[in-house]
Amino acid sequence: MNGINNQDVDYLKSATVLYVEDEGCTRELFSLFLTQSVGTLITAVDGVEGLEAFKNHLPDIVITDVIMPVMDGIAMSAAIRKISPFVPIIVLTAFEQTDLLKKAIAANVTKYVTKPVKNQELLDCLIDCVHILRAEQQLRQQHQREVQEIWAKQNKDLAIITSGIAEDYSDLMQKVLSAATSAKMQLTQEDNKASGYFDEIIQYTNNAYLLGNLLNILGNDYKAKTVSAHIMPYISDVVKNALTGTDIVFKMEYADDLPQVYYIEEQLQLVFKSLTINAVDAMASNGMLTLSAKCVEILEQDPVPIIPGPYLLISLTDNGEGISPEVLPNIFTPYFSTKPHSTQRGGLSLSLCRIIIVKHGGIITAGSTLGKGTIIRIWLPIGSYANMD
Repeated sequence: MNGINNQDVDYLKSATVLYVEDEGCTRELFSLFLTQSVGTLITAVDGVEGLEAFKNHLPDIVITDVIMPVMDGIAMSAAIRKISPFVPIIVLTAFEQTDLLKKAIAANVTKYVTKPVKNQELLDCLIDCVHILRAEQQLRQQHQREVQEIWAKQNKDLAIITSGIAEDYSDLMQKVLSAATSAKMQLTQEDNKASGYFDEIIQYTNNAYLLGNLLNILGNDYKAKTVSAHIMPYISDVVKNALTGTDIVFKMEYADDLPQVYYIEEQLQLVFKSLTINAVDAMASNGMLTLSAKCVEILEQDPVPIIPGPYLLISLTDNGEGISPEVLPNIFTPYFSTKPHSTQRGGLSLSLCRIIIVKHGGIITAGSTLGKGTIIRIWLPIGSYANMD
């Protein structure tokens, strides 16, 4: 085994580990040990429960006993391999269980530990798994850095210019808005028609001012800072704020222990604010908007145009008027809109939302049924899978 260093220990303390053991005393004993070494420990009593826990949490490492009721550890490992081909799996087996050990090797387990299991031996195996995970992480980060460097070389100068223009544009629109507001205040009560025109000027100028701010944030992308955090509380707050003043019912459907993702706060705030505005515009009074999220593993054979790996799938579902089948394929096309310009309220277009999500290493799609509503799905890479710095 390779030597243990502080980086290994720190990585293990941030990792999520699934431990599957049917024997209660053994499970409790090793759970006490594991909780001191790993970040999050999830336990299960058999293969069926373990497989379900894996689907729900997508842990970094799996530890399993072999002989268990309902579904044994080998069958569970084989099923997990179909979901996630590369997650490290440690099998605990008795020395004399050679047939089971052969099956474990056939199921492509990463490590095995013979019983009686010693704490240090299990820790050594965990550290070996950490080495594998860190090596994969470093490869992904290197690839991400190369992509970011290429983008920076090609777009940094343009981004600086765009940001400067956007800032000047916003300042100008703020002055126009202030002048229009002051002029309206000088009107008499008989100037109703002129007052209406000023209202339109103020509305359009305010939208233009908001657009300038949006362009400024997007133009500053080259120097944006990313954070790694549990994103759903942040998104929930963004959606709630965007729903202020409406009678839309807002539902949240996601677990509290979802893994962290890397993201740029200002940009995802724009995305989910805009998606919420679009949903509100599509719904009548007393509509319902549902925000949900779950962990998914994208495989090479999956029909999702994204790099295979673990993702957080975020869905925003409304019960509005829906989008026609003819229009739906075009909604992420630049300059395409399902609404007349007079009704737009300063949100991002869906094409810009798509650009932001793609730059986060994810993807955005839409599904809709006329008369029933629309669902927007966003996949964001989980945890260390996407380091955007």
